[in-house]
Amino acid sequence: MTQIVRSTVPTASAAELSLWWAEVMSEERLPDLTLAMLWLDSSGHRLGRCLRLTGVRKPDVQAAEAVLRVHRAVTADGVADEGHLAFALCRPGGADVTAADEEWADVLDALFADRDEGTWSLHLAAGGWITPIVRPPATRFDPHRVALRPPGELLDRGWLLDQDSGHDDAAARHGQGPVQPGDR
Repeated sequence: MTQIVRSTVPTASAAELSLWWAEVMSEERLPDLTLAMLWLDSSGHRLGRCLRLTGVRKPDVQAAEAVLRVHRAVTADGVADEGHLAFALCRPGGADVTAADEEWADVLDALFADRDEGTWSLHLAAGGWITPIVRPPATRFDPHRVALRPPGELLDRGWLLDQDSGHDDAAARHGQGPVQPGDR
C-alpha cells in the first residue's frame, strides 16, 4: 500500500480544526451541498488529502455508507484507528444550523456508532461562517486554545497545497468521480 502522507503540523484544538476547515472551504464556492472529510492520526497530523462528496442534496444513508467505505479503505492498515475523522458540510444559505444539518449529524452518528476506536466531528460551512455541529471531543481537542504560531504555519499551507490541489471531487449528480453514493 502507498504510504499515506502526514502533515508536519498537528491540529491540537477544536479551534484549530475550525480554522483549518475555514481555510479549505473558503478556496471555492460550490453551488451544491458538499460533504468533505479528512483524517487526523492519534497525534493530530492530517493524513492524505481532504476528500469531497458533492451533489448530495439531502442527508442520505447511501452517501453516508459510501463515506464509511472510503473511511474503511483509508484506515485498512490501522493508520488512523485511534485517530479522528473530521467532516465539514458546506452548503449555500445562512449560517444557522438547520434541521437538515442536524439530520446529517444524526445519519453520521448512526453510521459511526459501532466504532470502538477513534472519534469524529462535523462542522458546517455556510453563510460565511464555520460552525461546529458535532464538536471534536474535548478530551482530545482543547475547545478554545490555538497554538501561538503564524497562521501559515498553523494551517501548514504548503502541505495543504501539495496534497489538495487538483483533487477529484466525487460529483454524485453527474455520476463522476471515484466514489458515488450508490457504490457497493
